[in-house]
Order: sequence, then structure tokens, then C-alpha cells
Amino acid sequence: MKHLLYLVAALMVLMSACGEKKSPLDAEARDSGMRAAAALVAVDHTDTMSMERAVMDAKAKQSVYALKRDSAAVRAFDEAFRSYLKEKDRPLYNSIFPDEKK
Repeated sequence: MKHLLYLVAALMVLMSACGEKKSPLDAEARDSGMRAAAALVAVDHTDTMSMERAVMDAKAKQSVYALKRDSAAVRAFDEAFRSYLKEKDRPLYNSIFPDEKK
């Protein structure tokens, strides 16, 4: 009986870890992340002040979801932002996220 309890508890933990939460703001956050990344890619990369401003704007847009305590939307924004950068401007992606050169 004791082993069955441990097995059920382990299955519950696995099921909760595998079930990714969705947010009602998920689509909006993804769209916002892609637009923020597109704005960053469009900036002249030699203009460091404009690059910093674009990064700060992106972080401000992401923080809207953090302030709503919607971690799923924050994650959706981040995934869309990173994915867009990785696809459209790999050198910029590698310079912003140097540990993720995969």
C-alpha cells in the first residue's frame, strides 16, 4: 500500500510537470514577443543606443505579463522573442543569448 501511494504521488508530479499551462493571453504574448523581436532586428546594429532602447522596450512589453502574474504568458513572450531572433538574425541571437548557441 505504501509503494502504491509513492507511485501515485510520483505520477501526479510527472503529470503536473508535463502539462504545460496555457494562458488566455498566450496568443497576445506570442504576437507581442515576435513584434518586439522584429523591432530589435530592424534597428541599425551599429547604433548601440537604439539597440538598448529596443531591448528595453521588449522587456517592458514582457513585464506587462509578469505584472499580471501570468508566468505562462511571460514564457510565451520569451519563446516567441527568442524564436524570431534565432530565425531572422542568428548573430544577434548569439550575442544576446551566448549560452544557447544550439
